[in-house]
Amino acid sequence: MKVEVSDIKPSIKKLKIEVPLDVLNKEIERAYRNISTSVEIKGFRKGRVPRKVLEQHYSKRVESDVLQRIIPDSYATAIKEHNIRPVDQPQVENIKMEAGEPLSFSITVETLPDITPKDYSHLELTRTIIRVTDKDVENELKVIQELHAELESADDKPIENYDHVILDYEGFLNNVSLKKLKGINHPLFLGTNRFIPEFEKELIGLKKGDSKDIKVVYPVNYPDNELAGKEVQFRVVIKELKKRRLKPLNDDFAKEVSGYKDLEDLKKKVKEDLENNENALANSRLKNELVGKLVNMYAFELPPSLIEGEIDSMVYNTSRRLTLQGMIDVDKANIDVKEAREGFRDSAVKNLKGRIILEAIAENESVMVGDAELDDEIKRYALSIKENFQVLKRKMEKSRSIEMLKKRMLIDNTLDVIIKKVRVSDIFVDRESEVSR
Repeated sequence: MKVEVSDIKPSIKKLKIEVPLDVLNKEIERAYRNISTSVEIKGFRKGRVPRKVLEQHYSKRVESDVLQRIIPDSYATAIKEHNIRPVDQPQVENIKMEAGEPLSFSITVETLPDITPKDYSHLELTRTIIRVTDKDVENELKVIQELHAELESADDKPIENYDHVILDYEGFLNNVSLKKLKGINHPLFLGTNRFIPEFEKELIGLKKGDSKDIKVVYPVNYPDNELAGKEVQFRVVIKELKKRRLKPLNDDFAKEVSGYKDLEDLKKKVKEDLENNENALANSRLKNELVGKLVNMYAFELPPSLIEGEIDSMVYNTSRRLTLQGMIDVDKANIDVKEAREGFRDSAVKNLKGRIILEAIAENESVMVGDAELDDEIKRYALSIKENFQVLKRKMEKSRSIEMLKKRMLIDNTLDVIIKKVRVSDIFVDRESEVSR
């Protein structure tokens, strides 16, 4: 088989493939044998139909069958031999299949760029770690206290922040009711800003059975273009009100909710968890900084389809997260999809370039993800979602999500390898100074 490879663009290659006549003839003969054993032609026994008769009736079908076998097989062989990494479905053109001649065709395909790893040992990074203070521990204890608060009916009392409210609401834009702004027996925990903050503030002081008309101006950068910058009138009816009763923070609380011997023991654990979390966040920021520096070291073009696919994934994940958080019903929102997609483009390019560079470094550095390491990660995930490990692993293998997990772990392992070989300076800062910075 002859293969000529040429670059149309840095990310697009054209393959001219020629399949030898003897290979082509074997496939044609095989196709006619298969047809001979399955078709019936008047005057001939099944399997005894002469080749010329079969050609008169089935030449087009044979040609189609042969091409459907030879082209994919030849393409697979060609990209393997020439180390081509396609990112989308190939475009087949200029097919020439004539009697007594080799089969020839062209394939155009977008490919991943070839990256030669560069020396990165000169890189300098800064890991910024936020100190955990007694105030941080106190705030976290308050969160734990609130999570274990008990709700009590308080229908005769006015609404305050952090109350649980059940309400009906209906939104009107230019005196027209909007279906997407209508809720019946809708639960709302004030203080979480799941609604527009101004909306929640207008509920303060109301009691069960009260109704109120509330005017809310949506932010100009609100994702739903129909509502962005517009004034909406809400009609609200309070159906139910519950207030939280916080348990006192003492030794009994520590024993009851966390199983610790006393409050001091709980505080130590909270501080340890907060410090571990800050270290994890610092490492995440460090790795993000490292990816940025690596991307700046290389100049290469990405296939357009790869970028669009990454944007698709980012848009989907973001819309799913917003919907699950109740911040916006993306399916009902009037969002400028083109504008939203463009907002992800720079991040998509950085993500893709970073992955491609790190995969090349991983191969160069012989970075691996062992089976035991992979199983341990799946076990941690299974424990977090209360799923059986073996059941979850089979599901992941079936959906091929296990391969995605392995790729993510390979990238993370590669970053760890690089960090050990570059200069990293740790600095500790107070939370207030980091936020202001």
